[in-house]
Amino acid sequence: MGKDNTSENDSRLDRGSGRGDPLDELNQRDLEMESLSTEGKKNLALQQVRRGVRKHGEDGISVTELVELTDLTRKTVQSHLDRLRSLREVYRQRKGKQMYLYYPNGRPLHSVGSKYVECSDGETGIEVQLAKGKNDDLYLHVTEKRFSLLEGETTEGAIIFPVDDLERVSQALQQLSEEVQDQDVQ
Repeated sequence: MGKDNTSENDSRLDRGSGRGDPLDELNQRDLEMESLSTEGKKNLALQQVRRGVRKHGEDGISVTELVELTDLTRKTVQSHLDRLRSLREVYRQRKGKQMYLYYPNGRPLHSVGSKYVECSDGETGIEVQLAKGKNDDLYLHVTEKRFSLLEGETTEGAIIFPVDDLERVSQALQQLSEEVQDQDVQ
């Protein structure tokens, strides 16, 4: 066996979740696209774009290249890239006047530690990373993850905020929770 090149300080984004990508095991010819629901087709397309950027985007990949790679329409690829950008899984940089290159956002910040909390539904979890950003400022990167056999592990949403604001964010969440509970009692 080869040596594992990951370290304790690598984020889950750097080393993956440990769960394999079930779509890698599927044979595209065996997959009958017509049998998938609209939502299933959309999720499969999102995964194709996500994998395309991860596998071929280290030096940047254009929408045109992703269209050729995935056999999806330009509109579909662009829509999924916009979603992945909103989740901070990819980022883009302008090249020329009208062209953007997309890159995998393997480390939104430089992680110095990570904790994962499995949610009670068994399908979602919350990953919290403590990370260093610009000027070595510390940030909390909180990500909601979901796991399904079709999609593997996907990011559903994320926030990043300075660790110095943790107490204020925590207080606001506690206050909101109390307000909602008070409303339920009435």
